[in-house]
Parts: sequence; C-alpha cells; structure tokens
Amino acid sequence: MPEQNEKNLPKAPAFNPKVKETIAAFKAENSPKNLNDILNELVRSPLLAPAVFDLQGQPAPKPGPDGRVQLPKDTKISLMMVTSPEGKHYYLGFSDWDAAHEWQAKQAKAAQQIVLLRFDDYANMIAKNEAACGLVINPGDNSLRLERPLIESVKKQKDEVAHKIADAVAQREAHRIHPGDTVTLVEPSILPDAMVDPICEILAGAPGVGSAYLSVMIVNGEARSYLLVLDGPKDDKLFAAVAQAARPYLLSREKKMDLNITTSISPMGQQGMRGSEPFYRKGIGRVVEEDDDE
Repeated sequence: MPEQNEKNLPKAPAFNPKVKETIAAFKAENSPKNLNDILNELVRSPLLAPAVFDLQGQPAPKPGPDGRVQLPKDTKISLMMVTSPEGKHYYLGFSDWDAAHEWQAKQAKAAQQIVLLRFDDYANMIAKNEAACGLVINPGDNSLRLERPLIESVKKQKDEVAHKIADAVAQREAHRIHPGDTVTLVEPSILPDAMVDPICEILAGAPGVGSAYLSVMIVNGEARSYLLVLDGPKDDKLFAAVAQAARPYLLSREKKMDLNITTSISPMGQQGMRGSEPFYRKGIGRVVEEDDDE
C-alpha cells in the first residue's frame, strides 16, 4: 500500500531552527555568550551546501522515491565558495531549505545541487584547503561569517572533549568487573590525606552517611583502583561531589588510579567494609588511628 511505502522511506534530516535564532540574537547583540550559543548549535546541526557534480560522462541518475539521488562511484563533487569584497574565499552553509532556495534564486548560474554536511565536514575541508578563509552561514541579509581561526579553535575543543569522553569510557570498561574476574580488596597502607581530607569535608555535609571506608581494588592481579564505600543511601549528587573532591589527587598521581564509589548495601560495598576500619564517622569526621603514618 502507498501509505506503507511512505512510512518505509528514509526521513529527511531535521534542521535546527535554533541556528537562525541564535544568529539573529548575535546580530542584535554582539556578545561572547551569543556567539557561543551559535557555535553550540552549529556543532550538532546539519547544514546544506551548494555543490557542482561532475559525473565523468555518465548519465545523470534519477531521484528515488524519497527524492534522493544515488551518485555514481566516480562522481567528483566540488563545493561552491563565495568571495568577499576583501578577496577572501568562504565555503557556504545553509541552515534549512528556505535559506538555500532563497540564495539559489538570486544566482545567475544554473541551479546547483545540494549536499548535506556537518560542522566537522566544513572544519576538515577548511583545514585541507589553504585558500579557504572560513564559512558563511546563510549568505544574504542575515548572514554570519566564521573565520578560519575560530573554526579551528572550535574543532580542537570539540575533538578534545570527544577524546576525554572516549578515554573515560575506555577506563570504565577497563575497570569493569566481568564474570570470572578475580577481585581483591586491600586496605591502603597509608591513607592519602590529599584525597581523604577533601572527601571528609564533603561527607560532613551529608547527614545520611554514617561512615566511609577506603580500599584498593585489584582486578585479576593487575588493574588497580580505589574503592570508596559509603554507609548510607545511594545519592548520585553526593557521589559526584565526592568524585570532584578526589579528582585533584587522582590527577596528580604518576600512576593514575580511578575512584569507584558504592554503598554499604551493595555486595562490593559489604566486601569493602568487612574487616576494615572507617576513615570517616558521622559526628567525628576524619578518624585518625594511632598507627597512621603522617
């Protein structure tokens, strides 16, 4: 049935109306905040780019039921650029079809084809093309010009964030306990004051935590990380605050160790408390044993 065929067709990309909105806000008030708002929308929004296709002598393909065209393998695609009054060359990007069609209608040349690109695509093309000075969004009365240095800076920050997320995921996976793993918990011979004291300060403001224990968790005799057991209910906000307090110490270590946090009701938490002495007690704070090394 026709209705079923329409449902099975690929959906057109959803364009982000906030791109236009943030550009309008920036033009009304040129401020770092408004520029940052634009960049935040651009890095996750599809853009349309006019292009010229060279089919290398092959017949032009016909659009499919969804209006899309499958190009031959050897097709060469050249993205169009505009030249500023200063003689600088910029790639073009449109936030939606209305903006793209409005620009096309004003061109003397034959209508160009349109391809879908994202911020990373533009950043990579600009990096490879020395003649490209940046990107112009929605050329016309409401255009926005982004220069090469800004695009390079945003791409670098975006890549750094992506790498940090990937590293964090890899570290969590590396320390994940799988069936069959051998897990050993030992008390640290010396409590790291630079980590424990800031944690105690956070716990002092958490009335639901009665005590806290710290162990070193060894998985399969190799992977090491700290295990912090809190005798109290699970509290994600508290966990985050404790992790943030411990972060400076963890980052300062020559051999990095992660901090895992759990509660006393979990099997791992019960194992971490068994035979151990707490380093924190409610109403007392940091517990200092006589044989603790300073």
